[in-house]
Parts: sequence; structure tokens; C-alpha cells
Amino acid sequence: MRRFGYMIMTVVMAVLMLGACQRRPFAENRTHLYIALKINTDIVNHTQHELPEYMRVDLYNPETAELVFTDYVGPEGGIIHPVPGIYDMIVYSIGSESTLIQNEHNYNTSEAYTNEISAQLKSQIAQFMAKRAKATKDPVPYTDEPVVNQPDHIFVGWYHELDIPVTYVDEPVREVYVEVDAHTLVETWQVEIRNVEGSELVTESLSLISGQRGSVHIGPNVASEKIVSVFFEMHLEDRQGGGKCLKGKFNSFGRHPDKAGDINIDLSVRNRGGGEQIFHFDVTDKFDDNPQRYILIEDPITIIESSGGGGGFKPVVDDWEDINTDITL
Repeated sequence: MRRFGYMIMTVVMAVLMLGACQRRPFAENRTHLYIALKINTDIVNHTQHELPEYMRVDLYNPETAELVFTDYVGPEGGIIHPVPGIYDMIVYSIGSESTLIQNEHNYNTSEAYTNEISAQLKSQIAQFMAKRAKATKDPVPYTDEPVVNQPDHIFVGWYHELDIPVTYVDEPVREVYVEVDAHTLVETWQVEIRNVEGSELVTESLSLISGQRGSVHIGPNVASEKIVSVFFEMHLEDRQGGGKCLKGKFNSFGRHPDKAGDINIDLSVRNRGGGEQIFHFDVTDKFDDNPQRYILIEDPITIIESSGGGGGFKPVVDDWEDINTDITL
């Protein structure tokens, strides 16, 4: 009988202990994170005609830098439902044609970049590239830099130590409100070659600017080790006071920090006879203290009518390569 009483007491105590230790269930996605997003479109030399359609939201573990959560909002923000935790957040525009994102699984490696110019364009400017390299005497010539497309503007915002609290099922839904400002990682520069003699002979012109950032790690917002030249076109325009000048714009992630003393613009001009002239300009000093991002080249250039045996930039075809293949009949 005494043993039976001990058994009943043990069962009662176990039930009471279970009740005391019972964990309150919570719903992982019941906390509403409202992101109020403001995209800064006040960009020097660039007019942003419309806001990006979508913005990607990435949440990272601050200790491991690993990606934990991804969602998407509109250009003015929106509501997402991440699991509880503390995060470093990046919000950035997506869907552009030229600017691409890779390695987004890690906060420190997530990278905005552009591809090299197409094989077709490389073929068309092959002679220009060869002449540009031949004219360079530097033992480590900047002409070894990959030639890339201009990046589109990408808008990025950050929020550090974002705290998403736990919401239990018997509690009202919590709302966390954060404001995020997003700005572009890309610079737009204007170039003007003011004194062009023989401008009536110009049919085509294009340029390369060296020493630019090849990509940006968007988490820490620092340049990668890639150094590139950016391809862009120039066009004849009327010059104030009469005459013609050559003008162009290029987008860039900015001058690479390792190239503070070596920024060059190389210009290729085709004339009506199909001939090509190459002009070289050192514009390193134009990048210092230049909030207008305007590069004025006042050195005169003279276009001469010469025969080049064609009317445009010439594609180059590589030699044939013999390929022997066994065909089983």
C-alpha cells in the first residue's frame, strides 16, 4: 500500500514538473519587418527616369557572414517575415542588363560586376587594341586590363544589427520598422575633347578609360582586386562659340584605389576614307577633387583623311584551325 502511494505521488509530481517546464510555442514568421526604403536618384551626370522594379533583401549572420534569409520588396520598401534573430541586412536593386551579382551567399564576398565586352566587339576593335598596346612602353602596361561593359546604376542600402524578436502564438503580432537609404555604387563621368580639327571627316569614334574598379564587394562596400578598362563611345557635338567637339559619357564603379597615378583615355577615330587614328590622353589629375565628374581635354587633335580600305571598325578573323574527327559509319 505504501509502495502504491509512492507511485501515485511520483506520477503527480511528474505531471506538475511537465507543466512547469512546458515551453511556449512561437510562430517564426509572425514578426512583421517593415522596410521603409528611400532610393537616392540624385546622381551627377545621370538622370534616373524610373525606380528599379524590385529590390532584393538579404539577411546575414553577423558572426559567420553567411546568408540566412532572402526576400524581395518594391522600390519604396515593403513587409517581409524573417525568422527571429540578429542580422546584417543589405537591400539592393536587381534586374539590370549590365550590372550583375555573384557570390551573394556571403556578406563579405557578395559582388557587383560587369562582363567583358562581347567577342564580336573585341573583333571589331582588335586593331585599335593592338595599336594601343604597341604605343605603351610601361613594363606592366595598363593595356593588359580586361575591357568591360559599363555598369548600370545599382542602388544599395545597409542596416546593421537588425534585431527581429520572437513572437509567441499567444501574443499579438509584432511589427519592426526600419528606414533604409539606398544609393548607387556607380559613377557617371562626362568627357569632352574640345578642339577637334577636321571634324567633318569623323565617321566613328570610341574610347577606353583605364584604371577602373572591376567590381565592388557590396557588403563592406570596397573594391575587389580587379582592375579594368571601360569601353564607351564618343560623338561629335556643336561647340559653344562654333565648331565641333567630341563628347561622351561612361559609367564606372570608380577609379581603382591601386591606380591613383595611372588613368588614361585612348581614343580611336575613323575618317571618311576608312583610316584610323589613335589618340592618347593621361587624365589622372582629372579624377582629383572633381565633384562634377567632368573631364575636359583641351589638347587639340587633328583628323586627316587617309585611306584605310574600309568604312568602319574592322572585324578580325583568326586563322583556320585543322580539326580531325573520326566518324563512325
